Amino acid sequence: MGEIEYFDYKKVAREMRIPIGILKKIEREVKREFPSDKMMYELHVLRALRSKTWQKDFKGQT
Repeated sequence: MGEIEYFDYKKVAREMRIPIGILKKIEREVKREFPSDKMMYELHVLRALRSKTWQKDFKGQT
């Protein structure tokens, strides 16, 4: 049995066709804010993806 996933943000990222480089940058940024809380980490990554703020924050970066 694999690791527990609270929010399947990776599936959302695939469906939204978010470049892997941008996803990794979002993950690193959120991990700094929530280093030991997996549920909050996943929730905030998901929220960042769905908000599409990454489009302007990471424009031209992949």
